[in-house]
Amino acid sequence: MTKIIALTGATGFVGRHLLHTLASQGFIIKALTRRPQPELKNVIWVSGDLENQSSLKELVADADVIINVAGLVKAKNLDDFLDANANAIENILNVIDSHKKPHFLQISSLAAREENISDYAFSKRQGEIILQSNTHQLPWTIIRPPGIYGPRDTETLKIFRMLNAGLALFPEDKNNRVSWININDLIIAIVYLMNNKNYFQKTLEIDDGNQNGYSHEEFYKTASEILSVSPFYITIPKFLLKLFGHINDIFGRIFNYAPMVSAKKVNEICHSDWVCRKNNDFDINGWHAKIDLKTGLKETLDWYKNNEYI
Repeated sequence: MTKIIALTGATGFVGRHLLHTLASQGFIIKALTRRPQPELKNVIWVSGDLENQSSLKELVADADVIINVAGLVKAKNLDDFLDANANAIENILNVIDSHKKPHFLQISSLAAREENISDYAFSKRQGEIILQSNTHQLPWTIIRPPGIYGPRDTETLKIFRMLNAGLALFPEDKNNRVSWININDLIIAIVYLMNNKNYFQKTLEIDDGNQNGYSHEEFYKTASEILSVSPFYITIPKFLLKLFGHINDIFGRIFNYAPMVSAKKVNEICHSDWVCRKNNDFDINGWHAKIDLKTGLKETLDWYKNNEYI
């Protein structure tokens, strides 16, 4: 029987890739959207947002699986982060028919394990807690991806453009370590986990399989080799990044916008260990990443070039 998937965040980087993969595999996807979208085979667009109860009811009706990809990575304040990354999950839970038991897959963030480091991290952890303690007794699975890259990713594009301009800027320490995962491997993992009872009530940290992640220096050197450039390496002290973040916060309040690099965001950027944990509590048996960093970055760069972003 064809499964019905309720999907949020379908127009974002991860959500768009997931939407097309699920549709191509014959799933019926009910996807939440604020704006009109082009018709796609096997996709039913549901107009609304995560605060609209009637839209959410329509979204989750008859769903076998709910995948919540939507969220904010920048916001004006903690309340806005909580609305998008925590309260939104409660809104979805509140409209699920008490007789239904869809599998709820939450795409969280590795930042959630360091909840006191920033407002973003705190909000992502609160979202996890709301799902874990849901009164419907739904089966749930939480995925905490690390850095995600691949075609259409605007954040990795910024790094390539910076390196192409001859600069490699390290936040605080070039030896700080980060795990990465290619978008295609992440999508395959999500599909593998849908209704997989072995991972109900589990929180998973998944990456590309590199045991200890990558230092900032290793990542930049790999990207530089692919670009065939030799950038000038500069380490920016945390206090300067903090100053920049505080200035951004002030301007954000004055001009009413959400800065990408806030003072609290700097805590995330400068954290020394964003490496996925490797033990049975957080691993997936039967799935492993197939795309190594060099291959994945090369494919990503080729996509940028083919689409004239670089």
